[in-house]
Amino acid sequence: MKQKDGYILDVTYPIFFYKEMQALWLSSTINFLGFKTPNITKSFSYLELACGTGINLIICAINNPNGHFIGVDFNKEHIDKAKNDANFIGLKNIEFIHSDFATFLEINHNKFDFIVNHGTFSWISPTNQKNILKIVSEFLNDLGILYLHYMCYPGSTPLLPIQKLLNLVDHHVNESSNKSIEIGKNLFNDLNNAGTFVDNPKINSIVKTLENSNSYLAHEFLTDYWNPLFSVDVHKMVFENAKATFLGSANVIENLDNISIPSKVQEIIKNTKAPDLKEYLKDLARNSKQRVDIFQKNPQIFSNKEHIEVINKLKFKLLPNAPKKGAVTFNTSIGDIEAPKEVISEMLEKLSKKEMSFEELSTLKSFINKPMFLIETIFLLMNANYLQVVSSNEKYVDKRFVDKFNDKMKKDGINLEIYPKCCTAI
Repeated sequence: MKQKDGYILDVTYPIFFYKEMQALWLSSTINFLGFKTPNITKSFSYLELACGTGINLIICAINNPNGHFIGVDFNKEHIDKAKNDANFIGLKNIEFIHSDFATFLEINHNKFDFIVNHGTFSWISPTNQKNILKIVSEFLNDLGILYLHYMCYPGSTPLLPIQKLLNLVDHHVNESSNKSIEIGKNLFNDLNNAGTFVDNPKINSIVKTLENSNSYLAHEFLTDYWNPLFSVDVHKMVFENAKATFLGSANVIENLDNISIPSKVQEIIKNTKAPDLKEYLKDLARNSKQRVDIFQKNPQIFSNKEHIEVINKLKFKLLPNAPKKGAVTFNTSIGDIEAPKEVISEMLEKLSKKEMSFEELSTLKSFINKPMFLIETIFLLMNANYLQVVSSNEKYVDKRFVDKFNDKMKKDGINLEIYPKCCTAI
């Protein structure tokens, strides 16, 4: 069987790490948005639905020895590899289950503080989408966090005809998913060279997309249920089926219009009162292709005093690849944002020497009495992989697990290392 309910089974999904799925990133992002979160310095539980080969879950388990982690996947090859890797490292706070979502719904008896799903929601059957939301409804704790990634409109629209091409080829050749993708790409290239797409303004980005590995493209395009979604429909679906409320984006800069919406559109959005219309206008303005939305079960808002206290205590660490002084250019979906030397250099120089709290950063010359400007700057640095929140769990992380993971990644030719200081990998 090549696929089940839209989930590709005969090809292993390549390894990708997403910092936005990590417990500390999600928790601190929600705190910035003004909401309380589960205490991740104590015992907590974390479920990943469609965990692939488990890379994101394994990283989270190493960095959070106080948490318990479960990964579920349709693909037995994925689960076998995930189990082997976890056993090789020696992890005891993680388990992987080979199961579809309907079966997991029946056999699971655990409750979770985090449920995450990346790379499947808009690729699987409507029945499986509902099963995901049933799992969230039944097993997500109060204050629990749902991270949901999906393709969305309008940015995914140009890929619709290409996905259909590759899907049709797959249905008409008796080949593996990898071979089917190769045949489909060759047909696409022949069509492109013959001028078929001469009037398609997005053809260059489509060509670039098809340069990805065949195993990635198989999971991305061969499903029979490839279906970009409108974010407002997803938010409604999640609330009606799982009673989880949309809070914001795990892509932190999308939580601030100033740094994610073209300036001329900001006033239009600001004057739009209907929340769902406002959110859709943001997708139009950003030409959103994919979203990483955060939802919460029975969210609780901080009082103003509580919010200030929590944010002030957050500590930040400059990552090794970050600039240590001078001006910085941030590449964003709305173009480059320039941070002049006189604005950001002092911050970079201080952070290059020590970790600093939000309260300490707010005393720097550029940010005195400008908390929102400081948050914008922090979010841009986080988005650029230059800065992250410091973890309170670092002292409990087993260095043997870190070394084993890092050695395995190096041996496998994957440029990824555990970074316990910020509860992540780089």
